[in-house]
Amino acid sequence: MEYWNLKGKTALVVGASKGIGKATTEELLHHGAEVIFLARSADLINELQETYTAKGLPATGIVADISDGEQRDRIVKTVAEKWGKLDILVNNVGTNVRKPTLEATFEDLQHVMDVNAGTAFDLSIKLHPYLKESGAASVINVASIAAKTGVMWTTAIYAMSKAAMDRMTKYLGVEWGKDNIRVNSVNPWFINTSRVERVLKIEEKVQQINHATPLGRVGEPEEVARLIAFLAMPASSYMSGLNIRIDGAFSQVGIQ
Repeated sequence: MEYWNLKGKTALVVGASKGIGKATTEELLHHGAEVIFLARSADLINELQETYTAKGLPATGIVADISDGEQRDRIVKTVAEKWGKLDILVNNVGTNVRKPTLEATFEDLQHVMDVNAGTAFDLSIKLHPYLKESGAASVINVASIAAKTGVMWTTAIYAMSKAAMDRMTKYLGVEWGKDNIRVNSVNPWFINTSRVERVLKIEEKVQQINHATPLGRVGEPEEVARLIAFLAMPASSYMSGLNIRIDGAFSQVGIQ
């Protein structure tokens, strides 16, 4: 067995039009996997499809809103028809309602929980037969360092949703071990993506982030993608049920 590549593996990456999801798709392709990548933006998915096809990469783009149950069913059907099994599932989805806690409503909470934790749960459950068919599958959930420690510039409901994703990871890691399905999550801190570009344009905030991070900088999507790829590889075959922080040691010191 070749432990450090993904040759012959099939992968589904959610939220793959930009940021961590895009970097993850490209990292998995680099290591030899065949990838279905999806997101809501038709323009971005089609643009990436053209790029990957021109390079001869085995990638198939799907335009889908993961928050819609019928569209999740369509994704599952695509996996079933195309491969009949799934080796790697990357649940990379995130939304937020940016309000102070005292202004947030129950509907805000329900929406963020449904999208961030609920869709990952439902998609994982529906894809379980195909993950089991793999015989050595890996599910990687993209959570957040906000699930582990207090973070400025996010919200309580976002942190709650990502903490729920982490707890789901641990539980499924235990329950699905008998099916040879490993389940882990990653917990990024500030990563240089379009989601946080508003904050990263403010020099004062960038200085605060860098000061609070022992490595002294914001992370890059490719750094998270490399961790995800490792968790998908046979090299990590005894790792399951883990929430892995990728935060430049931020969570060891917090905001100072």
